[in-house]
Amino acid sequence: MKLKDVEIIVLNDEEYGDHLNRLFEKVGSGKISESEPHKLIVRTAEDIGKILTRERIRLLHVIRENKPESISELPRILNRKESNVHSDLTFLKGIGLLELKESKDHVKKIPVVDYDALHITVPLTA
Repeated sequence: MKLKDVEIIVLNDEEYGDHLNRLFEKVGSGKISESEPHKLIVRTAEDIGKILTRERIRLLHVIRENKPESISELPRILNRKESNVHSDLTFLKGIGLLELKESKDHVKKIPVVDYDALHITVPLTA
C-alpha cells in the first residue's frame, strides 16, 4: 500500500482568508471528502516550528517506525513524561497528523502515522 504524504503549506493573510472561504463553502455544501490530499495550512513559517517541535517529530517517527500497540508504550520508548506525550498526541491528532484507532479488544488506543513524509511549502513570492 502506497502511503500518503502530508503537505504543510504557508499562506499569506489574503490566501489564508481565501482558503478558509473555500473550506467553509465545501463544508456548507457537503463536499468535504476524505479522498482529498492531506494538507495542513498555516499562516506563517514560524507556525511550522510551533507545530513540528523536535519532540513531536520524534513522536511521529517512533509511532511510524515502532508501530506501538498502545499509547501507554510511548512514554517509555521516548523516555518522556506521560502527560507530555499525551499532550503532544492530543495536539497532533487534533490537526490530523496522527490517528488513534481502537484496539481489537476496544480497551486500548493505538497511535497510527500512515504517511511517509511531511512536505513543507513556503512560497517566496508575495
